[in-house]
Amino acid sequence: MGLDGRGDECRREEAKPLSKIRSVGLVGFGAIAEDAHLSALRSVKVAVDAIAEPSPLRREAAKRSAPQARIYDRVEALLSAERSLDALIVCSPPSFHFNGVISGIRAGIHVLCEKPLTLDPEQFAIIQTESAAKNVCVYSINNWAYSPQWSRLLEIAASGRLGAVRHAEIRVLRTKPSVSALPGDWRKDPAISGGGILVDHGWHNLYLMRRLLGPELTLVNTVLHPTGSVDEIATALFTAPDASGAMHLSWRAGERSNSAFVAGERGTAELRDDSLTVKSGGVEETTRFPEKLSGGSAHPEWLAAMWPAFENECAGRGRGENLSEAAFCLTTIRAAYSAKEASAVE
Repeated sequence: MGLDGRGDECRREEAKPLSKIRSVGLVGFGAIAEDAHLSALRSVKVAVDAIAEPSPLRREAAKRSAPQARIYDRVEALLSAERSLDALIVCSPPSFHFNGVISGIRAGIHVLCEKPLTLDPEQFAIIQTESAAKNVCVYSINNWAYSPQWSRLLEIAASGRLGAVRHAEIRVLRTKPSVSALPGDWRKDPAISGGGILVDHGWHNLYLMRRLLGPELTLVNTVLHPTGSVDEIATALFTAPDASGAMHLSWRAGERSNSAFVAGERGTAELRDDSLTVKSGGVEETTRFPEKLSGGSAHPEWLAAMWPAFENECAGRGRGENLSEAAFCLTTIRAAYSAKEASAVE
């Protein structure tokens, strides 16, 4: 019997490399599945053939929004019945991610998972080991990097136009957490969410910071507030070889906005929601975007833009790069919370 409670009869052969995902199952049908994944999958022409959701209320919502899908109450039931899925998309709340991911791995199908992939190093090690043994791709959603604004900023930074990047700042301001599809707010329940804004928004912005400053990025200090059950404000400072970084996140701001600033040896780039201004070589250039970076919470178009990267790893191209990124996010968040606990004890 495996960690997911299924017997060996539900296991399949190792996954075959796939260049095109055609059929998926969803695990969890909350707001992000309904508002983002269904639309994104339609745009990339991928069929949602099965959905697993424990809530009767949300199963009814799944029937209305995805009438073609076969509906199950558990991922184990879905995987026992569905034998032709190419991938499983885990979009349940964080505390349920590991069960969905490991179930998909052991079924021999590729897995796409909402953030955080996991916040437990032992679970991460199991995911790495078993996915490699099954030749399965496990990909943690990093769709913020595929937004028009961040895609352009990362492209400019990587091009050398700014010179070597020496400093980066990222700021995300919100007036409250995102809305849940069910009553209550699981984002403020650490037993479900695993943490506060540092998990919910930090995961995305940590991989963005790493892409700007490189894989040797190191957390040096974090201030979290309040010191109660979950953090609603987080400020983090980083160092990298010959570079520094700062990240500020808030659920208690008086406005909703996203911004970033990158300074290189030959220029700067400043992102302010729907504009990106680059100054380099005595020339200033501003690009305007039709939608604000902070304009919504679902972002199906960002998921669609990310989809080829997932398919590339499913096909074996660059397999493991995403997991390295996820490992950095996991270890950095754990380090921040460990420092918080140590200071509370002192």
